[in-house]
Amino acid sequence: MDGEKREIELKYRLADRQQYLGLCEALGEPEDLVEQINHYFESPDGRIPGDRGAIRLRLEKGRAIFTVKLGGMVEAGLVRAREFEEPWQGQPDRMPPSPEEFWSGGYAGMEALAGAFGSRFPVAWVGKMTNVRKIYRTPGGLRLEVDASLYPDGSEDFEVELETQDPEGDRSRLERLLEAAGVRAQPQTATKYQRFLARRGGEGRQGMG
Repeated sequence: MDGEKREIELKYRLADRQQYLGLCEALGEPEDLVEQINHYFESPDGRIPGDRGAIRLRLEKGRAIFTVKLGGMVEAGLVRAREFEEPWQGQPDRMPPSPEEFWSGGYAGMEALAGAFGSRFPVAWVGKMTNVRKIYRTPGGLRLEVDASLYPDGSEDFEVELETQDPEGDRSRLERLLEAAGVRAQPQTATKYQRFLARRGGEGRQGMG
């Protein structure tokens, strides 16, 4: 299906802001720094996509990227998911979008969800969060994404992510890098969306059709 890929990613949770700052200092100047606004959506009853996926509109650098993930549970810091990522056809400055836009744009991710759950469904806006991502390339060839995430209830957390085709080999390389930097980190136990749901505070579902 167009736009589909298999995402395999290692995620490690940094203990606190001090560890985050220490890792950034150890890695040096980032290749890029991006502020991302993540808007999340689901069916009004929360059944779709459930807790093993995500429907996300990400705003960054003046553009909007629409992503659907299926099967994105975290096991010992490793995520394997079906991912559909496509440019959003609507206006980035109009959030949340109308419900019709999710089904009129020809998005492969929405059609995959409809196929998995048996039919098309209404869409509800769940809320948004802010993520600041620093991207580094190490001398050893790793491309690291170091994230500081701010949730609607005012809490924050920090993690480092690494897309990989060699999970166990890259896990060893990442853990050695963290150890050499003197950074305390543990394999992540939840996706950003799952953490967002637990911390959305007063934000709730807004029906959209």
